[in-house]
Amino acid sequence: MLMTRLELEDFEFREEDDRVKFIFEKYYHFFVDKSVLEKIGSFKVHRDFIDFDVSEKTLNNKINMILKIGMDELTNVLGKKTVFIHRGSGIPLLGTNEFGIVDRDTNIIEVKAHTLCNLDCIYCSVDAGRSSRKGVDFVVEHEFLLEEFDRVASPKKKPVEASINPQGEPLMYSHIFDLVKGLKASKNVKIVSINTNGVLLTEELVDRLISAGLDSIHLSLNTLNGETASRLSGAFYPLEKVKKIVQYCDGKIDLIIAPIIVPGHNDGQIEELLKFCLTLKNVPRFGFQNFLNYQRGRNPVKQNSMDWFMDVLKKYQSELGVKLIYSADDFSIFHDEKIPKPFKKNQVVEAKVVCMGKYPREFIAVAENRCITVSGDLKINQYVKVKIVREKHNIFRGTIS
Repeated sequence: MLMTRLELEDFEFREEDDRVKFIFEKYYHFFVDKSVLEKIGSFKVHRDFIDFDVSEKTLNNKINMILKIGMDELTNVLGKKTVFIHRGSGIPLLGTNEFGIVDRDTNIIEVKAHTLCNLDCIYCSVDAGRSSRKGVDFVVEHEFLLEEFDRVASPKKKPVEASINPQGEPLMYSHIFDLVKGLKASKNVKIVSINTNGVLLTEELVDRLISAGLDSIHLSLNTLNGETASRLSGAFYPLEKVKKIVQYCDGKIDLIIAPIIVPGHNDGQIEELLKFCLTLKNVPRFGFQNFLNYQRGRNPVKQNSMDWFMDVLKKYQSELGVKLIYSADDFSIFHDEKIPKPFKKNQVVEAKVVCMGKYPREFIAVAENRCITVSGDLKINQYVKVKIVREKHNIFRGTIS
């Protein structure tokens, strides 16, 4: 019997009734009817491969179309359609805040590898998680990310911080270690940091991240009250586990505790959190954030003023003798060389619609190697005239002209 083995990098396989589930990078999948695979030849499914009773040439000729159709139907564990962005996708990594690379004209470059999140925070400014109103998520090939990061980082004059700061939880990105390692090896990069909710952190994971080159963990620990932590997270939050990880990180890696103060929820629990952090041998820096209302974010309460927020920080800074108010210099953030913007506000450009956008009737169009977010009744591969209405930081939004 002639057997040819189908092994695909980043894939696992599982039989489910009359279908085979192709699992991509752990959190994404598509289904293929067994009847479709049987047209290739008899087969047997294993976790890491599928054996077919056909020649290698026959398998290769027929499987590629199946994979193309499947990847166009990619879905994540939350049931959201997912766009896989890779070097051959025709989707650039500059131009949107949802995925790719964001350069805000400083020495800090944001790296956004995907939009999947394991929590459903009631204050989420980017509407991530299970209850999200968005219709589409994104995941980016890590080699493509690294290539584009190098291009954006190369003109910088100051030491660069590569900030892994996606609109989701970065530890759900299956190539996180490769991404950290590649960023640390990039030209000009001094620091690689990661913003995480901490739920998936383990001692082993911390050690692996450090070995890969991670320099700093920015942890969004909002409270030491378990009930409040879960309420804010929209899911069970393993507070005691996260506290132990904070203690484990003490002295191993730079740790920044970055709570968001949500009025009426955790604004009365700040002192307890600070006192816990003060028990560490190496008191972490803090990156407190004031909850703000965003049009597309989740807004469980009305935001308080920045004056109120600063008064709160000054109060605890004075009472506990710990620094809570930082400047850009404290975090080594400096204005730096920026990549040029190909468009100006109010300019009309011709762009090709390449994929669906985050929300219904929203699309990503492409021109001059930039993504432009547009809305309307559009079709993939359609060419449209777009008037640029937003161009700050190489993030573009347009209207159909």
